[in-house]
Amino acid sequence: MTQAGEAQGAGVVGLLRRGLRSGVVRVQRRAADLAPAERARGRRDWSAAVAALPALAELDGQIDALAARFADEHARYCREVGHPVHAASLELVGLLVGLVQKTRPGRVIDLGSGFSSYVLRSLAAEAPTPMEVHSVDDSPDWLEKTRGYLRDKGLSDAGLFTWAEFDAPARVGAYDLVLHDMGFMDTRFATLDPVVDLARAGGVVVLDDMHKPDYRDKALARLGERGLRPLSLRRLTHDKLTRFAYLLPR
Repeated sequence: MTQAGEAQGAGVVGLLRRGLRSGVVRVQRRAADLAPAERARGRRDWSAAVAALPALAELDGQIDALAARFADEHARYCREVGHPVHAASLELVGLLVGLVQKTRPGRVIDLGSGFSSYVLRSLAAEAPTPMEVHSVDDSPDWLEKTRGYLRDKGLSDAGLFTWAEFDAPARVGAYDLVLHDMGFMDTRFATLDPVVDLARAGGVVVLDDMHKPDYRDKALARLGERGLRPLSLRRLTHDKLTRFAYLLPR
């Protein structure tokens, strides 16, 4: 073999080794996520979460019942509109239903449009007190798909924004309930600070997909630097795909 060939072969072997090492790291991270430590954190955070938002205690054991009215439409949405991995879980839906019913927010925003936009607008249409819903997406194409879906369901498509056109600094502290579920995880982390700041003092932020260890670690570290402590809601939102959410009281 020529020197060039040997060098090329060594390069390929190096790439394979690095790929295997990264695969091992991913497996280790996945194992860490399923390990008792995160389950223990969920148990440990529960009492703090209830202390911060007492209404959560009334949702314990009721999530499936709260989400039941949306179950058939959720199944259809996952078949015909969005992928189950990307759509809000029924556990998250149950949490949103419970939070809306118990806290009666006047202004709500979901970042990462889709099934959650449908659920929140459905709840707003029947709320005993006025409830304004805004939905934001980093993808203009997906936002338009959400718009069409809402219209098909007979719901208002007002208050839809792309992230590029949404003036987050002008809306600091404007919302009672914020759901952050927007974009891929790099986008999710890059927008974390301005999204958290959308919640008013006394409001809450729901951070979805906190089952992903890399994102979770970075998000917790960043918010910790700001003196903020998100709390695991694994007890309420853990789903069959191992996803769960955190709550950030403001």
